[in-house]
Amino acid sequence: MKCSHRLAFITCLMLCACSDLAVSPSEFDGTFHGTFTLRDAEGVSETGVVTFTFSGGTYRCTSEKRYLPPGGGGIFSVIGQMLILNDNMMHTAEFDWTLILEGAFLYTYDGSHLLLTQDDLKYQRIRRIDLTRQ
Repeated sequence: MKCSHRLAFITCLMLCACSDLAVSPSEFDGTFHGTFTLRDAEGVSETGVVTFTFSGGTYRCTSEKRYLPPGGGGIFSVIGQMLILNDNMMHTAEFDWTLILEGAFLYTYDGSHLLLTQDDLKYQRIRRIDLTRQ
């Protein structure tokens, strides 16, 4: 009997620990406002004001400064500490499409402050999106 109780207790602990790691995309639902910063390989940074709206596994991004970052939107998912953006918006051809926010971002989130970072190794730049829930 003692062994089965111990096994049940350990299983319960494991399930509770795993549930803390799994974040539902719905936890991000809402509007966030903040800054987007792009730092290139030479250490030069550009910053713009950005607004993200998350709803039901979709997102929309708008910026106050043209193309910093380019506006966009699509679907997103959460895997561990990664927030994955998949942009599916139509974009014009008049800017550098490598600036479109897409792919895996490391994130930290405390319920009101959301910080996304991405090391873009291909283009040797770092993206940082520092947002606060509105």
